[in-house]
Amino acid sequence: MAGSNARLVMRGVTKRFPGVLALDRVDFEVHAGEIHALVGGNGAGKSTLMAIASGALKPDTGSVEIGGRPIAEVSPTAARRQGLAIAFQHPALLADLTVTENLMLSVPETKRPRFAEATRWARDKLAAMGMPIDPTSSVRTLTLAEKQAVEICGALACDPEVVIFDEPTEPFMAAETNRLFDGIRGLAARGVAVVYISHRLPDVFALADRITVLRDGQIRGTFNRSDVSEQEIITRVAGREVTALFPDRADQLGEPVLRVRDLTSDRFAGVSVDVARHEIVGLAGVEGNGQREFIRALGGATRSSGQVTVGDRPVDVSSPRRARASGIVLMPQERHIEGVATIHSVRENLAVAATHRTSRAGVIAPQSEERIVRREIADLGVRLASPDVAVETLSGGNQQKVVLGRSLLSDPKVLLCDEPTQGIDVGVRSDIYHRLRQTAAEGVPVVVLSSDNVELAGLCDRVLVFRAGRVVAELVGDDISDDAITAASLTGTVTKHVEQATSGRARGSRWRRFLSSEQGPSVFLLAAVLALGLVGATQNERFLSSFNIGSMLELLAPLLFLSAGQLIVMLTGGIDLSVGPLSGALVVVASFYVSDDYAVVWWILGVGLMTLLAVAVGGANGILVRFAAAAPVVATLVTYMALQGLSLVMRDVPGGSIADSVTALLKAGIGPVPWPVLAGVVLLLGLELASRRTMPGLYLRGAGSNEHAAHKLGIPVGRVQVLAYVASSVCTLFGAFLLAAQIGVGDPTAGTSYTLASITAVVLGGASIFGGRGSFIGVLCGVLLLQVTQNVAVFAGLSQAWQYWLPGLMALAATGLFAQAQRRSRA
Repeated sequence: MAGSNARLVMRGVTKRFPGVLALDRVDFEVHAGEIHALVGGNGAGKSTLMAIASGALKPDTGSVEIGGRPIAEVSPTAARRQGLAIAFQHPALLADLTVTENLMLSVPETKRPRFAEATRWARDKLAAMGMPIDPTSSVRTLTLAEKQAVEICGALACDPEVVIFDEPTEPFMAAETNRLFDGIRGLAARGVAVVYISHRLPDVFALADRITVLRDGQIRGTFNRSDVSEQEIITRVAGREVTALFPDRADQLGEPVLRVRDLTSDRFAGVSVDVARHEIVGLAGVEGNGQREFIRALGGATRSSGQVTVGDRPVDVSSPRRARASGIVLMPQERHIEGVATIHSVRENLAVAATHRTSRAGVIAPQSEERIVRREIADLGVRLASPDVAVETLSGGNQQKVVLGRSLLSDPKVLLCDEPTQGIDVGVRSDIYHRLRQTAAEGVPVVVLSSDNVELAGLCDRVLVFRAGRVVAELVGDDISDDAITAASLTGTVTKHVEQATSGRARGSRWRRFLSSEQGPSVFLLAAVLALGLVGATQNERFLSSFNIGSMLELLAPLLFLSAGQLIVMLTGGIDLSVGPLSGALVVVASFYVSDDYAVVWWILGVGLMTLLAVAVGGANGILVRFAAAAPVVATLVTYMALQGLSLVMRDVPGGSIADSVTALLKAGIGPVPWPVLAGVVLLLGLELASRRTMPGLYLRGAGSNEHAAHKLGIPVGRVQVLAYVASSVCTLFGAFLLAAQIGVGDPTAGTSYTLASITAVVLGGASIFGGRGSFIGVLCGVLLLQVTQNVAVFAGLSQAWQYWLPGLMALAATGLFAQAQRRSRA
């Protein structure tokens, strides 16, 4: 192929991380219409090289050309504009956003549909993978295979000249893999340059035109597929001879250890199976047919009914903790989420599973812990500098070994492995296969769920094939093969009973999804407001009078604006403790200038100074959080104290006055409803609409959902965070005008209570303190509930303490209900 036909050209690319040379002067190119496979072991530098190509990472040295042009700037957005798209190994998706919203963020601006057409557009793009994914559903509710499908569809939606698939088939079964391969071949036929990264060498040889081997950050050769054998590639990838990939099967099985009878859940029904000592049983089937829910139900991670016994004792699998206590240990599929705590060390991750061995009377013996951890690291062959390094710094293969080590240190009686070698190179796969066989030989039966039929055929003594929630075939010994598993997955018969048992899922899912959605808490809050209103009306007939309603609404007006600003910051994953003191400081400034004693020009100057102070405080908070890397609580606590001190310097006691005409204007209303309240409601509704139906709104929610994924999607996270704090202060400015009208004087302590009140209102409205999730409608309902609660407490003659206790108790109750609804929606 001529060099001028190259669509992606990388020359002399070098990248260093602390203590690691990840890439060493790498040259790599892909031509139009070519499927170029990039293979290598875990930690070889494949993903780093492609992250540089996609603009997600900046090289230390070297150049990148896309479509014959040097990349304009190192950013994912610039790479997409020049025609390169990438489907990452770990999907760069924002869990708190919908599938449609994620797809819109995945494509360049010129290819995004209007929001009114977005759902239909997303449904069309999802059709490429042939999976029944609802474009309106939250990414958080998807399986790993569905997330990978969305990631791939986002890359294809860019209509790229160059597309990179990084381990795209790891969570897929054979049918999804074949459909993807057909699509990739179609792309190449249209002249698209394709980079395909995979540890599955049979897939590579079935698909690729050329194969490049990368090991230890250096290119070890580029070959035409027809000029090299699979064994030669394995040797170059591993840097050693790998002879026996799979261990021998068990010579003889023992007595049954695990007995399952009529286990049933939303996605499978009436599954019964025995697993014997020394046996490895595989679970297979097209994704979505219940096998994954079955293994998770055995491990207590999914709700189910039925009978499970280990040995001769019935066990409780209603939760992972209870299943583990009974001897059933689940090694989960999503290792970064459920398998390990990546920010903690290897020692901590392993030791926490062995506390029953290393502690006595609740005290851990350091010598025992050290001995057990080092022995497990040696047995598993984990390659690391020290047990004290964080798990996130290890290669994927070594991370998976740590997950396996945690499971084995729990002393399982039955070991459940959900995709035990997903994303792992051939050398590490062989190590894990042999360790699983050793575990079975020691008397612990192993159940393995894998999307790789070749893996199941080589490893397992028996394979159960699922279809539509039921076991439709059982393959034993030499009858197990890739073809036999595939045939049984596609042609196995299903009884009508299964279809009836699994059909109830759709009926209840819509209601559960709504309750766990961002608008769900508003229903509970409105119900609580109505119930409290009924209590207040029965306590005193004046509760529903126009005067009382007007007074309540007037008092809640400032909190509407402060809470709106608080939610804007919380959506980015931050918090703003300074809103209360800032509102008080702004009132004090107003008391010097916006007074009947001064002309209008002084009023204008005062408003200008208030605006300048608000923007300065918001900017300072944002800069401290983003660029000084201060924790949001610490940064805004500093400004909290500084503002409180500034207020006391300006006025150590309440003084000054706010102009009567300004006060009258800000208290005016339509009937019993003050117009500022209507303005606040309009603001909240407008912000709610903007957060769902504009790109800045998606940027705001996306930045707080997952910062790393947001960066890969081209969201300017730093800018969004700083502007969020500025917006919070501007909203506080509006609230300060209303507070000034209420108190009429410059009181330096007037706003301090609003910090806690704004946070409470936002939490009551269902916002996540970790970012990405929240509703401005929920904020409106939360503010209303707080004010009604205080008013009812007064009419009921309760002490002032109850005005604090009741909101706190309601916040706890609302959080508990919301968490339970979320848990049920994921079950």
